[in-house]
Amino acid sequence: MIKKIPRYFFYLITSLLFPFILIIIILLKKFVIIRFMSITSNRIGHFAGNIEMYLCRRDKNNDMEKYYDISFYQSIVSNNTLAEMWKKKLNVYPNYFVFPIFIFLKFFSKFFNFLKIHIIKDDSIDNRDYDNFLDSMPPHLKISNNQHIRGKKYLKKFGLTNDDKFVCFIVRDEAYLKHHFPNTNWSHWSYRNYDINSFVLAAEELTKLGYFVFRMGNLTQEKMNTKNEMIIDYSKSPMRNDFLDIYLGANCEFCLTTDCGFDYVPFIFRRPLASITDPISLIKFSSKRFLNIYSDYFSINENKKLSLNEIFEYNIAHYPSANDLHKKKMKLIHPDQYQIKNLALDMVSYINNDFRLSESDEKLQFKFFEIYKKKINTDQFKECFLKDLKKEKNTKKLHNKYYGRISPSFIVKNKLLIN
Repeated sequence: MIKKIPRYFFYLITSLLFPFILIIIILLKKFVIIRFMSITSNRIGHFAGNIEMYLCRRDKNNDMEKYYDISFYQSIVSNNTLAEMWKKKLNVYPNYFVFPIFIFLKFFSKFFNFLKIHIIKDDSIDNRDYDNFLDSMPPHLKISNNQHIRGKKYLKKFGLTNDDKFVCFIVRDEAYLKHHFPNTNWSHWSYRNYDINSFVLAAEELTKLGYFVFRMGNLTQEKMNTKNEMIIDYSKSPMRNDFLDIYLGANCEFCLTTDCGFDYVPFIFRRPLASITDPISLIKFSSKRFLNIYSDYFSINENKKLSLNEIFEYNIAHYPSANDLHKKKMKLIHPDQYQIKNLALDMVSYINNDFRLSESDEKLQFKFFEIYKKKINTDQFKECFLKDLKKEKNTKKLHNKYYGRISPSFIVKNKLLIN
């Protein structure tokens, strides 16, 4: 509490000065438009993805000469190394000074429309690459020579040589959120939690191909049960730190993910993602570097797995919480260890083939996307999606051009589901 007193004192001073600050902002508008942005720094997925996409859009618009953007971090910063790297790309000012200005502007913009131009929206969905920037623009962050030297020293301690390749696994559980937000009930996201030991087989197979595997995570529940020295439960290691989190994500051969926060680190550094994503509306298809699978959607009343068409027709292609599935008597059956292993091996082949699939595999992909694109643009789906994301007016932030693919072994096994 004592540490909070100085911050609240500065909040008070800035609040008292706000009328004068507002006058200055309005007077300067003829020369430069000052805008304010609150950076979602407490969750690494948004801290990485939202800022990278903001910078990509800024570069594309090429009109930043008329803007001066002022940003600030929230009171919790999920990764200090990433925070320092972003400061080289953004105008980041102290929270205690900018936060009150941002709050007042946001409040008064509800009544005075001309103030809205001074607020940069940073919504949760804005980490999606809905303009397909990842394959057309280089990353805004780069690992420096000094960081490479430091990172290699850490890798050597884990048993890797300079020539060894490694893969990152990020498997979601509730440990991080429960620790940092203990008063929040996270059961609505329970469908996103996985057992880390369902991923051991995939890790074992990758080591046979010469890859080291790092199990990532700031805080995790269960330990990864394996005696394989090439499989490193980094999340439980005393060497885990903010710098190495970024270094590993930026330099992995690919990241196998259950679609959770850390995977946006390899995302912003343009590393390939092998992703297990639910709901299927949120699958990442914007880059050729993305290979995906999803859970089986099972109807309890009908005692059957749903086809791709039925997932949309039953209105569960998008849902905000596990409760929505329960109400409709549906459940997800997560991919088993063999499907996860096949996803990992498919990604190795996909990378080695320069992100191209065989002709027969592409025919099945065509069938999948023929259904998916049609259904995701129906009024029925749009109504469901927009009901959840009340700030959005359309579904354009989900997908634009489809360059990513469904894992070939997954789609072959589930041919009946795309008929």
